[in-house]
Amino acid sequence: MTNPRPTPPIANLHDFVEALSPLVRADLDAVSTNRTVKSGERLLRAGVLPQELFQITQGRVKYSAWDHTGRETVLTYMTCGDWVGLSEVFTELPSLWNVVAESPVQVRAIRRREFHKLVETHPELAQRILRLFALRFSLHRLFGLDHSSLTLKERVVKMLYFLSFGHDKESDDSRPVELRLTQEALGKVVGASRQKLNPVLKALQGEQLVEVKFGSLTLRSRAAIVERYAHLLIPGA
Repeated sequence: MTNPRPTPPIANLHDFVEALSPLVRADLDAVSTNRTVKSGERLLRAGVLPQELFQITQGRVKYSAWDHTGRETVLTYMTCGDWVGLSEVFTELPSLWNVVAESPVQVRAIRRREFHKLVETHPELAQRILRLFALRFSLHRLFGLDHSSLTLKERVVKMLYFLSFGHDKESDDSRPVELRLTQEALGKVVGASRQKLNPVLKALQGEQLVEVKFGSLTLRSRAAIVERYAHLLIPGA
């Protein structure tokens, strides 16, 4: 069986701090302030260029916008380890979304100018952030067209299969692979709420392809996935 190129663990798509050297992390901590954001308070306001960026250390925020009828649209949720305002630091464009705390949230806050200084001082930090954006772009490019051509179930199967190589690329294809990610984190990358994702995971569990646990998902085997869904995974299958 031909294996696709490994996909990095999902945590690497949102948090670059853990991979930094102790020196760079210390400098990052030195310009950071810890803050509590009240439930309902905004970290970013749509149409406004943020002067700070934030890393969530506890709690959850939502990216949302309101249309002319007053109806709210939620794009996604961010939780512990995720960064808010990172893209705007480099694009210097106003935020496209309101980012609102769903409960009291603990954050690390860094001023834009201080973060720019760190990026200029530490090439390692710049490389990690570039890698993070490149990984996001690659995944969006790989799976972007799937939203119009595949069902949610097919998108989930494809994403879990590719992510499995980042979590355990050495595992034999006939053996189980534990993916250390939550349903919420999976929902971020397939563009689905937890409510829509739950029935899909239950269906895949009923097909004996995945096992759903608290805080993780286990693929019963990559071979079983390929046997049933090869047309999604291998060109020409």
